[in-house]
Amino acid sequence: MKRFLIKYNLEILTTIMFAFVTLSTICNWTLSVTQRILIAYVFLFTLHEWEENRYPGGFTNIMEGMIGKKFSEDAKELSHIPVMILLLLIHIIPYIFDSIIFLTLIPVFLGIFEGFVHTMGVKLSKAEKFYTPGMITAYMMLIASIFTIYYLLSNNMITGKDCILGFVGMFVSFAIMQNRVLAINGITYKDMFNIIKAKKETITK
Repeated sequence: MKRFLIKYNLEILTTIMFAFVTLSTICNWTLSVTQRILIAYVFLFTLHEWEENRYPGGFTNIMEGMIGKKFSEDAKELSHIPVMILLLLIHIIPYIFDSIIFLTLIPVFLGIFEGFVHTMGVKLSKAEKFYTPGMITAYMMLIASIFTIYYLLSNNMITGKDCILGFVGMFVSFAIMQNRVLAINGITYKDMFNIIKAKKETITK
């Protein structure tokens, strides 16, 4: 069962996300604004995972090139599990507690962060063309996030405090997930910081 979960994690994630959207729509015809926003992000993040890992896929290979370390196939597959757990939690929990608006901002801010990560990935990996696997959907999330924040602010649905809490929630949850992914592949945050620092120094020279 564990091996099945690891091997088909993306298909399982897609099935859960699809079931989540379908059941939430069937069981609740009067979705709140925040619940509608979350459903949109369910689609965007699921598409993002497919672009990063399958069509065209290869984002992990880029990370290997940047870090200068080859990951084992088992580690590559296992490292998707923390990502899967994160995506489920940051969508399902805010959907259930839709009145706590800053929870909805966690995937919204993560969408902005993904756009930044993939842009930096092009520079740090010295890609021949301006693209890394997942970039198209990352930019889709970036645009959606900017529009969402503008909409929520314009309709006085969020405050500065909500934005701060949402950003902190995104940062902490992403950091925990990333820590697990790096640990699975035998890398520490110190290693990552040293690699990024070295790459930046090379770019600026």
